[in-house]
Amino acid sequence: MKRVAFIIAMGAMVSFGVKASEPLSPEGPIVHLQDSIEIAPEDLPQAIKDTIDEKSDTKDLTISKAYQVTDKEGNVIYKVKFGVGSQSIERKYDAEGKILVEE
Repeated sequence: MKRVAFIIAMGAMVSFGVKASEPLSPEGPIVHLQDSIEIAPEDLPQAIKDTIDEKSDTKDLTISKAYQVTDKEGNVIYKVKFGVGSQSIERKYDAEGKILVEE
């Protein structure tokens, strides 16, 4: 009986197009990335360079890779990789230097 009720409920949700809301994170909006182009670290916007220099967890690290990425909405985001191998970390920034969260 529970199985029948569950199947009916699932069918109703599919029929009415119930849509899950966009996932949220305590750090900020979750970003879905699309097209990516590798760029030279020196070509990052100055606002991102300033944020990197201001943050204690990135200011002493070397940028190993940088990418200009377009998300699903057409917004430009910058993906920056610091270090190499298992010691590397990655951050995403908008053009104004704000740190973004990726799903």
